[in-house]
Amino acid sequence: MGHDVAQTSPDSVTCTLQHTSHEVSLGDHRFKLWEVSSIQSLGLFRTLFTKWRLKKSYKRLYRDDGVYLLLYCMRGSRAQRALIKDYKIFTDIVGSTSTAAGGVAAVVTSLEDYPGDMDKWWVKNKDNLESLGMRFSKHACITSLPDDPHASSAMRARRHRSEQAIRSLIYNSYEAGTETLRSSGPALNL
Repeated sequence: MGHDVAQTSPDSVTCTLQHTSHEVSLGDHRFKLWEVSSIQSLGLFRTLFTKWRLKKSYKRLYRDDGVYLLLYCMRGSRAQRALIKDYKIFTDIVGSTSTAAGGVAAVVTSLEDYPGDMDKWWVKNKDNLESLGMRFSKHACITSLPDDPHASSAMRARRHRSEQAIRSLIYNSYEAGTETLRSSGPALNL
């Protein structure tokens, strides 16, 4: 975390067509983050195939590694039909906020130019997302710009806060998930 690993594109065509894992370290723990493509821009056959593959991958991941948190990333713009459709497909496949210990968290990206505190985007837009059927257990409002040593000190600080927000979201969900496992079942050797 803190460096580029995923391919991104501002174009309308999805650039991630496979479910890809990225290993990150937070403190003394290693986490595997899975990147899942948007299926909005795919044709009918590819959409059905991608949904089937996502469901199969999620079931295996949930069974084998456990899932502490699902991050649903979206650009910090008004909710669009494609965004809503992707969310509904995603939650139909993985379940709602109760499947993973930490639920489904929204990660709102591209807020580098948002005036003031990026988290105010959430305050302003949360009710609209909920009215569209999009519900999240947690959230982080961030900039996802790459690290640029020539950026202004304000932008570097904003990027640093964004990185810390994501790290905290992941780590705290992991901690909550392991605590839930310890309190709801037999003793576990973690």
